[in-house]
Amino acid sequence: MYNVIEPAFLIDDLPGVGPKTKERLNSIQIFNANDVVFKIPNSYMSHIPVNLNLVEIEETITAQGTVKTEPSVTYMRRGMNRLVFFMEANDIYLKVTFFNQPYLRDKIKVNQTVKVHGKFNKLKQEMSGKKLILGSKEDMEIRYALNKAMHNRTFKNLVSETFKHAQFKYDIPTELREKYHLMPISDALYLLHFPQSFKDVSRARRTLKFYELFMYQVKIMEKRRAERVRDANSIVPYDIDKLKAFIQTLPFELTNDQKTSVNSICRDLLSEYSMHRLLQGDVGSGKTIVAGICVYAAKTARVQSALMVPTEVLANQHFESLSETFSGELNLALLTGSTTKKEKCEILNQLKNGNMDLIIGTHALIEDDVVFKNLGFIITDEQHRFGVNQREKLNEKARHKNVLYMTATPIPRTLSITTFGDMDVSIIKTMPAGRKSIETTWRRSNELSEVMSFIRSEHNRGHSIYVVAPLIEESETLDLITVNEIYELFLREFGSEEVVLVHGKMKNDEKVKAMDTFETLKKRILVSTTVIEVGINVPNATVMVIFNAERFGLSTLHQLRGRVGRSDKQSYCILISDPKTEQAAERMNIMTETTDGFILSERDLEMRGPGDFFGVRQSGLPEFKAADLAEDYKMLEIARDEAIQLFKR
Repeated sequence: MYNVIEPAFLIDDLPGVGPKTKERLNSIQIFNANDVVFKIPNSYMSHIPVNLNLVEIEETITAQGTVKTEPSVTYMRRGMNRLVFFMEANDIYLKVTFFNQPYLRDKIKVNQTVKVHGKFNKLKQEMSGKKLILGSKEDMEIRYALNKAMHNRTFKNLVSETFKHAQFKYDIPTELREKYHLMPISDALYLLHFPQSFKDVSRARRTLKFYELFMYQVKIMEKRRAERVRDANSIVPYDIDKLKAFIQTLPFELTNDQKTSVNSICRDLLSEYSMHRLLQGDVGSGKTIVAGICVYAAKTARVQSALMVPTEVLANQHFESLSETFSGELNLALLTGSTTKKEKCEILNQLKNGNMDLIIGTHALIEDDVVFKNLGFIITDEQHRFGVNQREKLNEKARHKNVLYMTATPIPRTLSITTFGDMDVSIIKTMPAGRKSIETTWRRSNELSEVMSFIRSEHNRGHSIYVVAPLIEESETLDLITVNEIYELFLREFGSEEVVLVHGKMKNDEKVKAMDTFETLKKRILVSTTVIEVGINVPNATVMVIFNAERFGLSTLHQLRGRVGRSDKQSYCILISDPKTEQAAERMNIMTETTDGFILSERDLEMRGPGDFFGVRQSGLPEFKAADLAEDYKMLEIARDEAIQLFKR
């Protein structure tokens, strides 16, 4: 994408670049001509002089005038001095002061025309100078993020030399430049380094943004074509009549979105192009049943399926859910780190012999001793929690490569067509019939007694309650309530017979045992960290209480809220928060305004940025020089459409 110069000569070939300069440039990831021209300035400052008579009372501006007095320097104390001279600008006799820049005295001459950039006080007719500009016609000062590798002007000279020697070979197609009123990429890059006005910068950035987004989409289209290998081995010839008959036996009606998703996935299974599809839907929208139906379809063709999930808790939930729905129809097993050696040996034998239709598991599935007879349908849940290599290792075990990724994190359209742009996408928006919208309220910590009263009333009605904290242990830097403190609070209120504690530092068997007491309703109050964000299903739970809710992003809050509202009972989410910033308060307000995960995902992207959307840096997420995925989504969609048209041609 950033290789527009060919040949991309090395920086060693530029005049004045010796071993030391080369080393400094390498330290800021500049190795060749392309790296130089794409090192875009990070700030632009206007030095266009303004008429002082039109300035407000106090502003930072650039004034141009004639020096009227010799500069004088006063040394006030050690390390502090002041240079003063008077200049006439726009018929105003102006006192100019520079602090700690005594060397300017030799540069300022009476009757000389100078520019001074700084803060102008109109009432006092004084100016506190930040920068003196002598004999320069440049009205724009640009700055690069060079991390002290070299001076700004030195690097700018290097850029100038690069443009003199560069031959630009790659560009936006001519018809697109004309259609969208863009300039050649070489002109855009030049203007970003050597602008005459902010208008130049704006026009050039617009071209560079489109170039980045378009070329990235072209890369995605290339990847998409490579992923969809045309291969008869990809076909899973399932029995459509058996599948339809099975769906008729389900004790519930699929939603329209579920039906559409099943049809799309099954169409992929019959295609000679390998499946590469993302199934996204809100918490509780019924993605698992969609995946299960498609596993059943594969089974009718004697093709095995695998479902890989990031946690044992989630693996257990999927296993129990699918076992209940597909009892007698599928031979399925659970493989995790907790599986005993004897159980694992039996499971592996059945997999190898082809007697196992579906294996559900964690990273244990990618171990070398897990061998399939005829794996053809791979499902990865919450795939962004796995590394690329982990996902690929499971894919390599397949004879027919058909991959379905599932996520309960509603993904904004912007990220859907970048991070997941090489996939087909199915979306489940409609919730199963009978579900009520979760009522969400925001309470401050001084209202905790009211919250506790409400929790007691729901508990007295026989309902279960989730209570979530952001920290396990006390922090020296964060003034937050810990999960242990909350646990003690609830023990005092409800007693140990009703309250169970779960957090990430517990041993896995302890965690599973604690979760079991909550899931089987032996104890109806679960105090936890975010380990319950995904992977636990208790329809009896009607209340989700989140302490220090300002510590979580919208997506995490929404995931936590999705643990309740899983039956026809009215459910509630209570956010306890004393936000210290406007943005944190805004997150609380947004959560109370909507339960639509897709609306929340768009707002989360705007507030947190694409890099942190999943709570951790998403590997493979593009980092652009000019484009911003949150701000430039309309241009992104246009670029994607044009890339698709290019590949069709």
